[in-house]
Amino acid sequence: MDKREKILEAASKNFKDRGFASTTISKIAKDANIGKGTVYEYFNSKEELLMYCCIENCQAVEASLDSLVEAFEEHHNNPVKIIYTTIHTVLSEFFRKGVEENRLFYELSLLIATNPQIKTIVSQEFQLKVAHWQSLALADYQRGLEQGYFRKIDNPEDLACFIVATIDGLIWQMQWANEDELRTRPKRMANMYLNLILKEPHRLE
Repeated sequence: MDKREKILEAASKNFKDRGFASTTISKIAKDANIGKGTVYEYFNSKEELLMYCCIENCQAVEASLDSLVEAFEEHHNNPVKIIYTTIHTVLSEFFRKGVEENRLFYELSLLIATNPQIKTIVSQEFQLKVAHWQSLALADYQRGLEQGYFRKIDNPEDLACFIVATIDGLIWQMQWANEDELRTRPKRMANMYLNLILKEPHRLE
């Protein structure tokens, strides 16, 4: 692990455990076992550190999910199974990580409300990610449409936007749900989405 990764790991843990306001660069440096000045060689401020913690978190999850889905697609070409597996995996992965992961993004949402520079960078980064996720959702839907599994929807781009926004909302809501609810939600939500787009939803099982 290089110094930048050590800094981000220490910062992420502190932001989750202590919150943004109570975390200091000195504490992050101490936990990363480096000098305080070294932190500033990689990041300009604590605000920038929080931003990159969130960005790196998303990239790590995205890479993990892409790998899982690609491995599944190698052995299955059924778009219904692919969509089910993708939604179930995404939700399960975030629910497994726990509420503390959401705290990073909550702190970031507060930060961008008062920091236009950070807001601009975050907006650019996450617009690209949302566009990528929507393109994947659209491709999966179109594949199923071509194979006769899904009913025709006039604006499939809106469908892709809907499912990505829904998943984002479910991840955000997890902080208020109990454990029993979280255990069953990935399966139920994957089934619900497929029921909306399948020509014959009664054949889902």
